Amino acid sequence: MKPFSMQPVLRYRKQLEDEARQAFFASQEKERKLADRVQRLQNNLNRLRTELSQLQEQGTTVDVLLLYENRIAVEQEMLQGLREELDRQHEQVERRRKRLLHTRQEKKALEQLKKKQNLAYKQYRDRQEAAMLDEIAVLRHNRP
Repeated sequence: MKPFSMQPVLRYRKQLEDEARQAFFASQEKERKLADRVQRLQNNLNRLRTELSQLQEQGTTVDVLLLYENRIAVEQEMLQGLREELDRQHEQVERRRKRLLHTRQEKKALEQLKKKQNLAYKQYRDRQEAAMLDEIAVLRHNRP
C-alpha cells in the first residue's frame, strides 16, 4: 500500500477547472456587456420612435421624417443582430457552465480517491506500527 500517487493528475484537473472557470466568467461578462448594449440600443430606438411621433404631430418636412425612419430601420437591424449575438453568447455561457461542472466533478472524484487512498495508507501504516510495537513487546517480555 502506498500513498496517493496521482498528484500530477489531480494538479492537472485543478488547472483544467481553473481554466474552465475563467472561460465561464469571461463568457458571462461578454454576455452581460452584450445585454447592456441591447438595452441601450432598445432605449435609443424607443427615443427615436417617440421623437418621430412628436415630429409627425407637430408637422415637419418629409426629409426629416425619412431620416428618422431610415435611422429607425438601421437601429432595428442592429438590434436584431445584437439579439442574435446575445443568444449565441448565452448558449456559449451554458456550454461553458456545463464544462465547468464536468471538470469540477472530475476533480472532486479524484480528490475523493486521494482521501480514500491516504486513509487506507494511514490505516496500513498504523497496523504496521502496532504489529511492530507488539513484536517489540514480545521480544522484551521473552528476555531473561
